[in-house]
Amino acid sequence: MGREWKGLLGLGGTDAVLRAVVSACLGQYRRNEAQLLAALDGETLHQARASLRRLRSALRLFQPLTSPQLALEAGLRDLSGALGAARDLDVLLARTSPGPLHDKLSAPRDEAFAHALAALHAASTRAMLLDLSEWIVLHPPLPADDARDHAARQLDCYRRKVKKGGQALVDGDDAARHRLRKRVKRLRHAVELFGSLFPASGRRARFMAALLPLQDALGALNDLVVAQAVLARIGSSRVRGAAALIGQTQRPALLATAVKAHEQVMTAPRFWR
Repeated sequence: MGREWKGLLGLGGTDAVLRAVVSACLGQYRRNEAQLLAALDGETLHQARASLRRLRSALRLFQPLTSPQLALEAGLRDLSGALGAARDLDVLLARTSPGPLHDKLSAPRDEAFAHALAALHAASTRAMLLDLSEWIVLHPPLPADDARDHAARQLDCYRRKVKKGGQALVDGDDAARHRLRKRVKRLRHAVELFGSLFPASGRRARFMAALLPLQDALGALNDLVVAQAVLARIGSSRVRGAAALIGQTQRPALLATAVKAHEQVMTAPRFWR
């Protein structure tokens, strides 16, 4: 994660950690955003989108102690949606060999990139990011308590949700697995953002090592679902090469990998306890 996340242990109070974490996440996004505006391509888009998701996760981690204004939350969600739509199409296009299907995907991908760029340049987006910067500075102080207590409660909560969502791997549908994927990403962000509050770096690394394969497997499953939805939307589900992108034959193996990875996460020691 970089130097931004070192030194939280010495801050002590939740209020100081809130401002440090959210400021670092916003700064990381703004740097990635600047690179994206300078060179709009798939990799810079991915980095900007990932840092925006991390920023939204950081804000969520301090609920219910605090919450940004609804307009800020809506603005971040809408921007994330625009970047996400472009990223989904870019990934799908990269997985497609040259030919009719590739040609059919190129125009929607270019349109999604143009929409993402317009969202980045929009006056409402620029104002929203300025408002968020002010919110970090002007937010009333949080209660003077130990940040580790709050972090441990949040990590426990996120872990419970991942545990509960694991049932979707056995008898759930695509929507349930997508919800589990989001829960896993939020737990990962919580580990990344709060991890240095706890001195057990070795145990933290082992927990993350168990978590990442689960996120990867769920991400691969989600890619198949996204491909199916996109191809149906543009009327290309039967074009040559579409079946490989939808990947029905890959699902059983990916589900088995996800089930095993979920078990490993649930048995990994909680480094925050």
